[in-house]
Amino acid sequence: MEKKKVVVDLQQVDLLEQKIVKATELIRSLRRDRDAALSRLAGLEQTLARSEKEAAAAAQERQDLQDAADQIETLREERQQIRTKVTRMLEVISSLDEVSGEARRDH
Repeated sequence: MEKKKVVVDLQQVDLLEQKIVKATELIRSLRRDRDAALSRLAGLEQTLARSEKEAAAAAQERQDLQDAADQIETLREERQQIRTKVTRMLEVISSLDEVSGEARRDH
């Protein structure tokens, strides 16, 4: 009976050893998976940071372009106002020349 108990105990120890080996292999595999996932995460975080930086730069560029377009529109409006004023001044000068010419003829 004693021998049978030892054999059963050895079988249980062998079974326990197999379970420990499988658990150890599983832990190693999970650690490798975790390390790979962390590495991928670090790469994705770098990609995200680059993308955010590019997006911010693009937004700034769009704002700069909009500011330039607004400035161009303002300059066009000012140019039109100046043309209008110059046209009026030329008309006044022309009318003064006509009045001056008539005044000379009258003398």
